[in-house]
Amino acid sequence: MSGHAFVRQGIKPFLIVVLLFVIYIFFPREAAIFVTNSESSNDTKATQHVEAQVSIPATKPDTNLLVDKSAEQGSEINHSRELIIKNAPKWRFDGVLIDYFTELKQRAEQGDAEANYLIAQNLKYCFNAPLDEQALEATLAESYEFSDAGDTQNRALEKYEYCQGVDLATRRSFYRYLVMAAEKGSAFAQQTFAALTPEFYMKSQFPEKLSRAEFIKNRDSFKERKTVFLEQAAKQGSEQALMSLASMYYSEQVGEHSAAKAYAMNRLIMEITQNNDVYNRYAWFEQRQYPTLSDEELSIANNLFDQWLLQIKLNGTLYPKH
Repeated sequence: MSGHAFVRQGIKPFLIVVLLFVIYIFFPREAAIFVTNSESSNDTKATQHVEAQVSIPATKPDTNLLVDKSAEQGSEINHSRELIIKNAPKWRFDGVLIDYFTELKQRAEQGDAEANYLIAQNLKYCFNAPLDEQALEATLAESYEFSDAGDTQNRALEKYEYCQGVDLATRRSFYRYLVMAAEKGSAFAQQTFAALTPEFYMKSQFPEKLSRAEFIKNRDSFKERKTVFLEQAAKQGSEQALMSLASMYYSEQVGEHSAAKAYAMNRLIMEITQNNDVYNRYAWFEQRQYPTLSDEELSIANNLFDQWLLQIKLNGTLYPKH
């Protein structure tokens, strides 16, 4: 065998050894890199999955199942926007009302809506308070007929002392101040109309006996104004106003399509309230009323719901009922 042939045959085993050594060194490192990349990819996916879960907002049960799909797609309502809660200011003062009345009147005359509201609430509270000691004695004597005579007498004494110095004509003016506050956009004043009955309005504002025609005219005018103010308050997110309207519409006291309007008010209350008891109560009303409505009434109700909810969201406020 020549020397060249020996060299060529000896090279093959040497190359095989080198190749095996390279494979031994290289492939474990590649495998480690592959495993590391796989674990990193899995960790990234897991993190993204957790983040996706955390970012899902909690929502109330879907109460909008009756809204048309086209209405849902075209709606510009931002359902994720939280409403700002508005609580009514404390209107009852320490001491006696007369000590605060002059300053409040000055503020009211300058256009202060809150001052008008505070005056109205105080004068309405004082309207039935005894005017003098003789009236107080008569009130206390009547209270003996009640089972809670002690509590009734204490309330009468407290009211009498708080309202002393405010004459009857001034007390009657509560309605004028309340209207001024409501017209200036005070939702607190507007929703206060929910508690005013036509009977109390007529008694407080018309001490003189009216003819039947005048009586009906003034009473109906009050009811129309009350409805307007309640609707304005409802669009500002007043639960009290929505509840009052739902009751009025359901009783068919106001206008046409009253059943559809009552149904829309019930759904609006469910949509904005943060009180579980209120939600459950009006969900029960909604479920009872739904089967009684025609397709036309449902369409009217859904359109009204969409329009008013949009307005509430734009105003961005919630006036909860306490």
